[in-house]
Amino acid sequence: MSTITAQIQLRRDTSANWTSNNPILLAGEMALSTDVLYSGTDQPRYKIGNGVDTWLNLDYVPEGGAGYPENLYLTVVNKTGDNLLATGYKVLKVQDAQGQRLAVDYALADSNGNSTDTIGVVYENIDNNQSGRIVVIGEITGIDTTGDLQGETWNDGDVLYLSSSTPGNLTKVQPIAPNHLVVVGYVVYAHANQGKIYCKVQNGWEIGELHDCYLPSPSNNDGIFWNSTTTRYENKSITTVLGYTPYYTLDKNNVNVSLTGTTTETILDSSLITAGTIEANDRIIINVRALPTGISGSKTLKVYANDSLTLTGATLIATYTFTTTSTLFVRNIVFKNSVSSQNVITTSSIASDVQSSFTSGNFSTLSINFATNKYIILSGQLTVGTDTITINDSYLTLVR
Repeated sequence: MSTITAQIQLRRDTSANWTSNNPILLAGEMALSTDVLYSGTDQPRYKIGNGVDTWLNLDYVPEGGAGYPENLYLTVVNKTGDNLLATGYKVLKVQDAQGQRLAVDYALADSNGNSTDTIGVVYENIDNNQSGRIVVIGEITGIDTTGDLQGETWNDGDVLYLSSSTPGNLTKVQPIAPNHLVVVGYVVYAHANQGKIYCKVQNGWEIGELHDCYLPSPSNNDGIFWNSTTTRYENKSITTVLGYTPYYTLDKNNVNVSLTGTTTETILDSSLITAGTIEANDRIIINVRALPTGISGSKTLKVYANDSLTLTGATLIATYTFTTTSTLFVRNIVFKNSVSSQNVITTSSIASDVQSSFTSGNFSTLSINFATNKYIILSGQLTVGTDTITINDSYLTLVR
């Protein structure tokens, strides 16, 4: 057997000559820049051709010679319906697959479906339904990065986001929820025709996509709470978390209504409770700040329930008689049974500065129907017409 000895010599030239001639290197062909060296060595940097790109469009093999390339490209099929131009550097998302390649369409940050599969930016001209390369990670060069194409002004270092209004566009304006935040890259060099963008898609996460959250069917006003049993965050209503429905103010009236000059019982204030608001076993707290004046006679405050805003046919809930000039009236009423027939089973009163009591301590025989709209009415009555009783404010609070 004979031995053949051969020498292989790689193409080599200065960086200036490579740039001025800008040849297309064959697929797998190595070429050296004799005056561009790897850091700390006397070894020239080199590029490897792909049979398509010119010298300027190829990247040097990175430091160490065995690392990742500076740019990561992906060949895809254009399914946007348009001929894509490298100078337009549109942002693309995965649509499906075709011919053993990913098929792409324009990405848009207006929804999860249009943005979650954002994958890269157009790198070269790709006709519709044809294959071509996009940049997944790396620099896009030789483009207009001033922001003119987008109607904005871009500067070096600006963060570029996926647009929520124009399909495939970039913007330096951060999208606001419910639009989706997708960082596409950064302005490396803002220039009208020699601009550079570094592309690295970072798709923002929704709360429900986090690994420790389980939010299958959120409802309006739900919160997110930790469940130590399932060791995850879950969406729950406030009522579910507390184990009861917190109280709220049914009605708050900033009134300043006075009764004087007459001994006729008169409506001073009212609150409308709409049908379906009150449920079985609810409690209504009636809180009134009253200011009686005069000492010649008593001043009486009464609480009624009625279907209409009148004392005729009304159900008397409570009566309170004042003998001093200022007091706080508080009434707790507990309802039970069905909504259509609520029985008042207990009452209590608190007076701030007097020893007084309601005319009756138990209204368990009353039946107040809250299945229809119901007025809670406050009335006043004087025994002497020159006396005065004033309602400064009143509250109806529901505790469930």
